[in-house]
Amino acid sequence: MKRHFVSLLTATLAAATSGASMPPRGTSSGLASQVPSAVRAGTPRSRRGGESMAPESQQEIEDAMVEQAPQARVEGRPSVLLFSASFYGTLAAARCFGRNGIDVTVADPAKLGPASWSRYVGRRVQCPPESRAEDFVAWLLDFGRREPMRHVLYPTSDELAWLVSVHREALSQYFHLYDPGVDAVYGLLNKRKLFEVGQEVGLRLPRTWFPESEAALDAVSREARFPVLIKPTTQILYSTHRKGHPVSEPSQLAEEYRAFSRDGYADMLVKFDPAVARPMVQEFHPEAAQGIYSLSGFVDETGELFEVRGAMKVLQRPRRLGVGVCFESAPVREELADGLKRLCKRLGYHGVFEVEFIQTKDDFLLIDFNPRYYGQMGFDIARGLPLPLLAYHAAVGDRDSLLREVKAAREWQGRGEVFCNRIALEMLLNLQRLSGALPGEEARQWRQWLESHRGVSVDPLIDSDDLVPTAVELAQILYVSARHPRAFLRSMVLNR
Repeated sequence: MKRHFVSLLTATLAAATSGASMPPRGTSSGLASQVPSAVRAGTPRSRRGGESMAPESQQEIEDAMVEQAPQARVEGRPSVLLFSASFYGTLAAARCFGRNGIDVTVADPAKLGPASWSRYVGRRVQCPPESRAEDFVAWLLDFGRREPMRHVLYPTSDELAWLVSVHREALSQYFHLYDPGVDAVYGLLNKRKLFEVGQEVGLRLPRTWFPESEAALDAVSREARFPVLIKPTTQILYSTHRKGHPVSEPSQLAEEYRAFSRDGYADMLVKFDPAVARPMVQEFHPEAAQGIYSLSGFVDETGELFEVRGAMKVLQRPRRLGVGVCFESAPVREELADGLKRLCKRLGYHGVFEVEFIQTKDDFLLIDFNPRYYGQMGFDIARGLPLPLLAYHAAVGDRDSLLREVKAAREWQGRGEVFCNRIALEMLLNLQRLSGALPGEEARQWRQWLESHRGVSVDPLIDSDDLVPTAVELAQILYVSARHPRAFLRSMVLNR
């Protein structure tokens, strides 16, 4: 198994670095056309202050990487500060900004997040993890005070979205923000509040309970159709970041609920909302394994600029509750888009979003609203919707550029693009086929799917113009699988 795994990763890296099977690069728009090619080619640049010192060998490597970053900046444009370097949405944003003449700084607690090593990142700094909320906010304010020019700050995680909103007044002194306020952000990231407001504006949601006592939990065990999922009320500053836990029988609910409740939240969030500690119970829909429909896009503070793309998540890992591996383009369902407009207006939300629905045989059920950058955002950038640029122009108050980008997005014509995390797919097909968790016929069908979409496939990592993040990701996979072999075995090999 170990030899097979290493061979798989080596083969994937070889394919990436040779340029084989590369997806088309996302189209550049806006500022990129204003940057001469001689400037985009870049010249060596020096390191800037505020970066933690590393051992000499590591320092030399980092200096070399910074020197390779393109000098594509358009003078007078504020730089961007991005977080969560291991997040695919951060990498997509960094590439989008870099290709459009905007300086990018990536902050992360670790040194080996793929986005940190993109050639479109001009500067890397280390920061405390967002889970240490007080330390993180203090670091962020200190960074803002020390910088000669305000950066654009936009959230890459639930934690950052909430922290920026809670501390908006202080942060707005040092950063360009496009923040709708904590009521809007928390209203979307808290499942109880999202459930209530979603119903108010006419959206459908799965049957859900928020038990506050043992008696209420007993009532759920009698009323619900099993299996059900026990889920956290929000992912903000959640200790384990578990998406949920399935319960098969009513007799198991009370015990499993108490066990799930032991996962805690950071003190800052509990003080903000003491009720957050109580999990919710939601009826499980098996269609979620193959039928997640999403709408992703941007809405401005007036509600007049509202541009979306539709997609179907066709493969995730693990299958029952997991991260998307493959998506297909899908038509925008206007009744759902109108419902989202009402939801945003009701809460006063503006900015980037990604919203998920379970598609059942009768309906579309809202299950998640992400008011931030999201993992497959590169898919929508490649489909003519440069969401990082829209948030950037809105944050700096450049209405003309925002209108120009939205107009271009509305005129875009698609080619049936798909999104495929090629590394994750190859690992799933090879390792689960080897373990017997994946039938041979299904593996063949996925290879046929990949081949049939080869010319229109968008990969979150592999990019012939920006190869180092792929190598870093593969190194990370090897490290994590060696350090946490049981978790890797469950999710990647046994599909649990």
